[in-house]
Amino acid sequence: MRINLRPIQREVESLADLAYRQLSEAMLTGQIPPGHRLVMDQLAEQLGISRTPVRDALLRLQRENLVEPTGKRGFVVCTVAVDDAVHVYETREAIEAFAARRVAEIGEPAIEHVRRAIVASKGADTDPRRAFEANMSIHRSVVEATGNPPLLELFDDVWQRARGRALFADFLANDTERVPVDEAHAPLLTALRESPEAGYVAMCDHIRSGLRVHQNRP
Repeated sequence: MRINLRPIQREVESLADLAYRQLSEAMLTGQIPPGHRLVMDQLAEQLGISRTPVRDALLRLQRENLVEPTGKRGFVVCTVAVDDAVHVYETREAIEAFAARRVAEIGEPAIEHVRRAIVASKGADTDPRRAFEANMSIHRSVVEATGNPPLLELFDDVWQRARGRALFADFLANDTERVPVDEAHAPLLTALRESPEAGYVAMCDHIRSGLRVHQNRP
């Protein structure tokens, strides 16, 4: 029996989504630092849109504890709270350490998939956006290599929200070691080839080292 279905029209991003993305990008690159005041009318004028999608974007950022209301139609950018960082990093550990163990269990070509992502990240420390994308690409490659779509959806939800970008900006601002992206992930690749447990432990250690940067900031 033939089923008559109408073609699905591809949805475009809403203006609120676009405003949210631009604001989160500006937080990542340091154009909008903690303490900066965001005025709804000014943002709407700069973005060339009405106040309504700007308000929706700001309310979404407020739900992520990245901005807080101040004055009439204004918000101020918050410093990333250590408790928020702990919660995100704990979630990352649950997803990514499990994925690392699974990749080591699968073996090649799953490990090779991760290796290629690490190699591709070489030299990606020239600006915050490239560094963020390179780091996310490596960690995403670990989850991708498990072949588990729901796990990948969880990963994307953690990393691709504005809070993920704000956390990375805070990490860059307070990281004193400045290890190149590819070198920072080389021990993980070695551990994945050693054993599933070694891969799990290496990912946990790597994520916790990032958390300590937030916890030890001035």
